Amino acid sequence: MMRRFFYTCFVFWGTVCISHAQTDPFFFQQSNNRMLFNPAATGKGGDVNASVSVRQQWVGFPGISTQALTFSGFASGIQSGLGVMCIIDAFGPQRFKNIKLNYAFYVPFSDIALFSLGLGTGIMHNVYRAEELRGDPRYDPDPHIPTETQVKTSPDFDIGFEFNTRDFEIGGAITHVVYGRFDQNLVRPIRNFYAYSRVRFLINYNWDFIPGITWHNVRKSHTYEVSAAFRHNNNLYVNFVYRNPVNLGMIVGINFAPNFRLIYSYDYGFSNIRNYNRGTHEVTVAYSLPMNTTYVQNRMRFFRWRVF
Repeated sequence: MMRRFFYTCFVFWGTVCISHAQTDPFFFQQSNNRMLFNPAATGKGGDVNASVSVRQQWVGFPGISTQALTFSGFASGIQSGLGVMCIIDAFGPQRFKNIKLNYAFYVPFSDIALFSLGLGTGIMHNVYRAEELRGDPRYDPDPHIPTETQVKTSPDFDIGFEFNTRDFEIGGAITHVVYGRFDQNLVRPIRNFYAYSRVRFLINYNWDFIPGITWHNVRKSHTYEVSAAFRHNNNLYVNFVYRNPVNLGMIVGINFAPNFRLIYSYDYGFSNIRNYNRGTHEVTVAYSLPMNTTYVQNRMRFFRWRVF
């Protein structure tokens, strides 16, 4: 237990030394719920969507977990997606809550392509609880680690775009746009950059192949993700993912009831702490209510990824 405790402190403070501020949690299933970091994906597909995600990161290390809730829909009268999202993250003695209202405006290009611009606005509440470290008798104080509890509630804004055709998608986003990349504060948000793309290939009448790539940047840290997904009749989805430096995982999704789907993922990192953690589990339960508005039928159906 003592060794695990010190490794937990090492992992936490190693991350802080890189970012010096609150960064976004990186969901392994982010391609299935891009609204969490890109407001331009809000209302995508035209349905009313709701989801709950739980991520248990680095099983074997205490105090590391993330939850997310989203609700979104499409308003055909104003050609816009509207939604609300909430992320609750715990990482050692640090906690944060991020609540946002998302808005996306859609611009169609005949029945060939669709472009959307998005804005997310809300608040972020960050807490660093120094007493959680000071209160443990095994903890040896480090002069570089803050010894005072810090709390900050900040206005927060995200921006993004997406461009879709029936079989191609590309997008980008910036979260916490009003905060600089070099802010030096544990409880102050820091700007995050995202870019991603994926394409769909028809294998046969029942199967699709959907490869994709994602880039995420925080300060000088660059994360790349490459995925290869296979989808069967929009009812079964299997995705194999590699994330640098050496992180491998698999995502499986299935429709288990009308309009309901369950998505589970497991990923494992082959880093120096691999002997002390047992990987990461992530579970999402999502509900979609089909909406048959004229605008959706005529303009949005061609690019819909439907279930995933």
